[in-house]
Amino acid sequence: MDLTTFDLNLLKTLLVLLQEKNTNRAAERLNKSQPAVSRTLAKIREHFDDPLFIRHSRGLKLTPKAEALAISLPKLFDGLQATLSGEPFLPEKESGLMKVAMNGFIIETYGYQICEEINKAAPNLDIELHSYSAKSTAELIAGEIDFAISYYPLNISKELRQVPIGLLEFQLICRSQHPLAMQSITINEMLDVDLAGLIVPEFNDKTMLVQHMMGDGIDIKPKFRCQQVNPILKKISDSDILFVAPICLLDFLDDRKYNYVNVIDERKRNEMKIALIYNSRYMRSEKYLWIEKLVDGIIP
Repeated sequence: MDLTTFDLNLLKTLLVLLQEKNTNRAAERLNKSQPAVSRTLAKIREHFDDPLFIRHSRGLKLTPKAEALAISLPKLFDGLQATLSGEPFLPEKESGLMKVAMNGFIIETYGYQICEEINKAAPNLDIELHSYSAKSTAELIAGEIDFAISYYPLNISKELRQVPIGLLEFQLICRSQHPLAMQSITINEMLDVDLAGLIVPEFNDKTMLVQHMMGDGIDIKPKFRCQQVNPILKKISDSDILFVAPICLLDFLDDRKYNYVNVIDERKRNEMKIALIYNSRYMRSEKYLWIEKLVDGIIP
């Protein structure tokens, strides 16, 4: 849709229709006649090239396109209202549902703490914590997810802002009785051991994290990969395979079962930046500056 030919005044009618799902009730709220609302809806449908609403016995049923708009439009209007009113952002006044996506390592290490710190400042917010997936980018753009935390930089849309907020040091997690436990190896010597790794969407779907560390020209063939941490932990507890993971993960594991192998590299290739990711339209939002500061204070 071309915004240069779209009358933005139509969005107010669309927002009310999405909320009421009934042209008569929408007309009452807008202080317009029902035929006038119906004519406006016809224009909106033409611009979006989608029926948006399908007649139903109890009113109007939303199409998938309308369902997406029902999620994103209220946030856009709230942001616009806050910007125009000049009112300061106060976390304690926030309410509703906040959806957050994090990659597997962040969820396992700092996910709970981040959600708790958000709720301390904004006790009226409900929080959903999702695993970062291949669809998270589209969900961030559509406003279905408020923000995400994953590696930096990700090869994602320019509509999303990536703000570095921390640095994770990667070592090799192993079973406590592993022959190499508490010993040191170089990053190149990792080629001589069996490795397991976490698959992070948009980052290392096709190659291991170690491949990112070593660069081109070296072919890494992992013994085991998974999108979840727990199956990998089970694998390393039953074998001599080594798990490429942030050393901070050990803080959340049973030290009677797990240990680590120290990876030495003068070039610091085993360090990985972490970023806060959110829609670029909120770049100057006080709310997202607050989230950025909060998360930056938790992730090392």
